[in-house]
Amino acid sequence: MSASQEPSNETTYTLCTELVFHFSLYEDRLVAHALRAETDLARVLFTRRMTMLVVQQLLNALPRLTDLGQTPADYWQETLRMNHERAMRARSAEKPSAAAQKQDAAEKDTATVHSVPDTPVFLATELTLKHDNKQLILAFRGLPMPQAMTQPSASVPLFAIPLQADHVHQLIELLIVKARDAHWHLPVELPWLEPLKSPEGSGHRFLLH
Repeated sequence: MSASQEPSNETTYTLCTELVFHFSLYEDRLVAHALRAETDLARVLFTRRMTMLVVQQLLNALPRLTDLGQTPADYWQETLRMNHERAMRARSAEKPSAAAQKQDAAEKDTATVHSVPDTPVFLATELTLKHDNKQLILAFRGLPMPQAMTQPSASVPLFAIPLQADHVHQLIELLIVKARDAHWHLPVELPWLEPLKSPEGSGHRFLLH
């Protein structure tokens, strides 16, 4: 499991524009329902370790993404707090797409990630990051499940997702909230982050427009 800074030019990733996150008690994993290429849905399992890796890399990317280096160090925490509050207000104003509403409703009563046999399931094993102007591109690779549990399998590209600064803030909060729901106790202390509460319902939706 690793994180690198530049995606390989030889690897092609399908663009993801919509994620719905749930915690699966049965799997003890965060489950990302990734809508790829508008119609292709995949379920991606995130372990506690992988979730921590993603959060750390997002936090490391924030200063460069928001030009925080141009702000005096004494004001970093306050600047991050204001940026985070703005990003969360923007998220609360978003309206979910019809596809997201349908998927979220279907998952509220789902016990396991294998409830829809036709939807492929992967275990996220590798994260790659790339800065592209004012956005951050996350690209994930993973192993096909459950076959990778019983036989040697090569990791495959899962999806790439472009994030602007507001999206990074939103995804950080989303992952921390779901990790707390899972009682994973991630060692992340962010003084600029308000006490987090779990959203209503079983899933937490993350949309890109």
